[in-house]
Amino acid sequence: MVYKRRSIRSKFESKSFSFSEKIRLIWFGIDSLTHLTIELAYVFLALTTTAAKSDTFFGFIWREYARADARWAVSDETVISIEIATVFIGFLCLFQIYAIYFRKPWAHPLQIIICVAELYGGFMTFCPEWLANSPNLMPDGSNFILFWIYLFFMNVLWVIVPFILLWESFVYLSDASDKTSQGSSSPSLLIWKLMTLLIFLYSILVPLVLFQADGVPVHRD
Repeated sequence: MVYKRRSIRSKFESKSFSFSEKIRLIWFGIDSLTHLTIELAYVFLALTTTAAKSDTFFGFIWREYARADARWAVSDETVISIEIATVFIGFLCLFQIYAIYFRKPWAHPLQIIICVAELYGGFMTFCPEWLANSPNLMPDGSNFILFWIYLFFMNVLWVIVPFILLWESFVYLSDASDKTSQGSSSPSLLIWKLMTLLIFLYSILVPLVLFQADGVPVHRD
């Protein structure tokens, strides 16, 4: 029994991760936390009341974000549908963390599913709004925080990072199916460092901005 315990301990102690694996673990941790807390809270608020009428902590967060995109303060059917799907993606991210940590063979297929779903979700979040001439979005960049951090950075991150991960998985699976291929290459260390910088900025900027904001006052008739 003692020998078995030592073997298990040494197995975990000897497990080393590459730089890209560490970044993937951090990202999917942030991804799952975002989907299963903030966005799950939006689904609950939108189906029971609205963020504009809620005095809760998450009501404040979504009222604040609604200063940049008004749809998040109310019950918008398209947004609710997308957010319900993202909650499901949050659970997939937890499975992905497990798959990366234990180096399961299905880690890259699952990564492709998650990344495609998130890219499609981002497209469906904004494309209908753009086609309608963006009636709910801030018209310009006059307010730096609302436009460039809330609308741009907080959303484009979910385009850049899934694209990099999709690129990695596509190359990995392509090479696995054709070991003689020499022309493809996975993301370089520079790309992974860029992704690390974006994740770091997101982790710092978003809480910093949200916790210092005054928020949107709750209006009651």
